[in-house]
Amino acid sequence: KAASQGDAHAQGNLGRTYQLGIGVKQDSMKAFEWFLKAASQGHAQAQGSLGHMYQTGIGVKQDSKNARDWFLKAASQGDEKSQYQLGCLYYNGDGVKQDDIKAFDWFLKAASQGHANSQHRLGVIYYKGEGVKQDFVKAREWYLKAASQGHASSQFNLGLIYEKGQGV
Repeated sequence: KAASQGDAHAQGNLGRTYQLGIGVKQDSMKAFEWFLKAASQGHAQAQGSLGHMYQTGIGVKQDSKNARDWFLKAASQGDEKSQYQLGCLYYNGDGVKQDDIKAFDWFLKAASQGHANSQHRLGVIYYKGEGVKQDFVKAREWYLKAASQGHASSQFNLGLIYEKGQGV
C-alpha cells in the first residue's frame, strides 16, 4: 500500500521483491517499473538496481550509457555497490572510455565504506601498478581488509604476497 501511495523506500522494496520473486512471481518488468518510481524520487538503491538491470539487460534492453547514468546517481549519494560498479565500468572500459584513475577513485570510495570487492580491486591495482605506482605494501593492506571479510581471492592473493615476501 505504501508503494502505491508514493513511498520511495516501499517502491524500492517492492521492486526488489519482484526482481527476486520473493512471495510473488518473479517479474523483471514489474521490478523495473517499481525501481524507476523509487529511483525518480532519489532512492539510491533503486537507482543502483536500475543501473544493474541496464548493465545486464535483465528486464530492459542492455544499455551501458543508461547503466552508467543510474550508477552515477546512486554512487553520488554514497551507494557503495554503485561506486564499485562504476569502478568496474572504468576499469574495463565497459560503455565508457577506459580510465584507471576514475576506476581507482570509485573503488576507493566504495572500499572506504568497507566494500570487500572494491578493497580487493585496490589490492590488484596496487599490486600490478595500474594507474598508480606499484606498491606491494598497499596491495597487502587492501587485500588484508577484503580477506578479513572472507573475500576468497584476497585471501589467496595475500597468501601469494606472503609466500613471495612482497610488502611484508
